[in-house]
Amino acid sequence: MIERDFFPFPDTTPTEWQEQIQKDLKGKDFESTLNSTVWESIKISPFYTSKKNKIPSPPIIFNRPSHFPGQNPRIWSNLVSVFPQDEKEANQEILEALENGAEGLVLHLTGTEDLNQILKGVLTEYIHLYFYPLKDPTILIHQIQNWIESISLRIDMLHGGILWSPTSSLFMGKESLGQEIPNAILLFKYFKSFQNFNPITIDFARYANSGATGIQELVFGLGELIELFDSFIGNGVSPSQALGQMGFLVSTGEQHFAEIAKLKALRVLIAELAMNLGSPISPDSLHFIVSTSLWTKSRIDKNSNLIRQTYETMAGILGGANSIWVRPVSEKTATKLEKRIARNIPNILKEESYLDKVMDPASGTYFLEDLQNQIHDQVVAQLAELEKNGGWEESFTTRALHTQVRSTRKSIQESVLNTQKKLIGVNKYQGKAGLAEDLPTELIEEKDFELSPSSASYLVEIQNVTN
Repeated sequence: MIERDFFPFPDTTPTEWQEQIQKDLKGKDFESTLNSTVWESIKISPFYTSKKNKIPSPPIIFNRPSHFPGQNPRIWSNLVSVFPQDEKEANQEILEALENGAEGLVLHLTGTEDLNQILKGVLTEYIHLYFYPLKDPTILIHQIQNWIESISLRIDMLHGGILWSPTSSLFMGKESLGQEIPNAILLFKYFKSFQNFNPITIDFARYANSGATGIQELVFGLGELIELFDSFIGNGVSPSQALGQMGFLVSTGEQHFAEIAKLKALRVLIAELAMNLGSPISPDSLHFIVSTSLWTKSRIDKNSNLIRQTYETMAGILGGANSIWVRPVSEKTATKLEKRIARNIPNILKEESYLDKVMDPASGTYFLEDLQNQIHDQVVAQLAELEKNGGWEESFTTRALHTQVRSTRKSIQESVLNTQKKLIGVNKYQGKAGLAEDLPTELIEEKDFELSPSSASYLVEIQNVTN
């Protein structure tokens, strides 16, 4: 039997591709017609080839193998939001969610709730449990410690973390980072033996949810991390020890492929930072909590939000999320149906799209590799500039950080308002019903030290309300 080459096509160089495209354009300018940018600086080309791009990087290991037999290689936890008002009702909601596809909880707490009642009947060793402080984190931290001691919780029965870091407190009104570092050191010591619980979480998502680009999100988030490393080292906590007890909350937005590349680039950047500090780490030791974006969601057309949640969740999974948090648009006031849909999106992507069958399916894709390399290089350059100008804390104190994010936010919101930027259901193909009655819009009042969550469609929503 004669074996024949299944692909008998001659190799084509990038130059030959470009010449053919130029012919097909019939005189139109190649650059302006086919090239575009993402996040103001990341270039998108019309084609990618092996000869045009660098040698593909090897697949990234996002998670370690499961202790439970029979699980597929790619593992993530499906998180749901819980806002306890009545503690017994919250407990019923939690148990129902865990019985119907949820694998973890994000508890939004003030620190005055009864955790024993809220978590009654919950087998914490089988889920991820994240605590999100709504007020002074010190109160919530004491509440968590008292709960652990009251039920004599074993160290292997707690997985998850606290969605707080010392830098988070500055956005809540605290004046000095130094005031919060002792709390972080105490958390490291208290939870040192809880190997599956991260008492400190760097919140990259806060920037994206306030209107920042993906590049700004990584630059400012890594700036926080560098600032904290400096403080931790001064208090006897090494970078490797800190990273072993830290989580990273990142969001995914509308730029689907760029979001995948962003998450992969971030994992590499953190590993490189650790290496530069003399504390090499394994990429699979980093814990990423990836949430769907608040910035991309519209209160005018809630049905389109379901589509946005789906491709953002997919980007999070492909980019390396260890926990996926699909956030209902209404958050605290979300209906039972909205919560159910949010809970089911990751499960459908697992059970029907089989995204858990391969560890890193995006590896080796010329397009994504190029995006990842560009994002990496842009972040390194801008991070160096941030450090040159005094670092993250200086940028926060002078509000240069806030100015940059707010400028980006304003530019995007105005482009949506004047229809320069098209958003389905907002300024294009808008439903006849207008603003959904069950998704009210309120004016956002932001103090100078805050970066409050907003949306790209905010100015359109406010215009609808005032009219």
